[in-house]
Amino acid sequence: MCSMDILFIILVALTEAFASSDNKDRLSRSSILPSSLSSLNRSNTVQYGYCESEWTYFSETDACYKNFFSATFHEAESLCRNLNGHLTSIHSRNENSFVAALSKMGMRISTNKQGIWIGLVRSDYLNSNRKDNWTWTDGTKVDFLAWGPGAPDDWEATECCVSMLPDPFEEKYHADSWYQRWDDQSCAVNLRSFVCKKMALHCT
Repeated sequence: MCSMDILFIILVALTEAFASSDNKDRLSRSSILPSSLSSLNRSNTVQYGYCESEWTYFSETDACYKNFFSATFHEAESLCRNLNGHLTSIHSRNENSFVAALSKMGMRISTNKQGIWIGLVRSDYLNSNRKDNWTWTDGTKVDFLAWGPGAPDDWEATECCVSMLPDPFEEKYHADSWYQRWDDQSCAVNLRSFVCKKMALHCT
């Protein structure tokens, strides 16, 4: 066999060897890459919750809400607890607007008795050892307030619970100054509506 033939065979063998090594390296990298990307995607995925039927999910709080009709404060809180929740706490303007939208009648009102119960109550009404003025029935921090003009006034020292007015007043009364604002009320008043709040469900 001539030297040229031998040289050609050697070159072919070397080319095949390099090609095989390169393919193995690419296969090795490809087997690692999808796993890494999959892990990255999982770590960056937002796990949104979901609610039972007839409850409404709000992503900002990762909680579920439902509007019910006609109750005193204590009746409303008791029903919410039986459903593994509490009367709604509110911690931002966005959440306040969300609760109002969930419970509004869509018409102007003539009295604050057409408001809805929320879970804010005077601390000394629940526990005389508390030094702060107000507390949420679900125990969360009071970090947002939306009182209406002049409220709270504790009229006749009987107004220990809090309502929200999700609809505007008729213009001959207070116009829009009380729209989505809060008022202190007697806990024994039967208001037209209340909103329960509980933690959302999550897939495991």
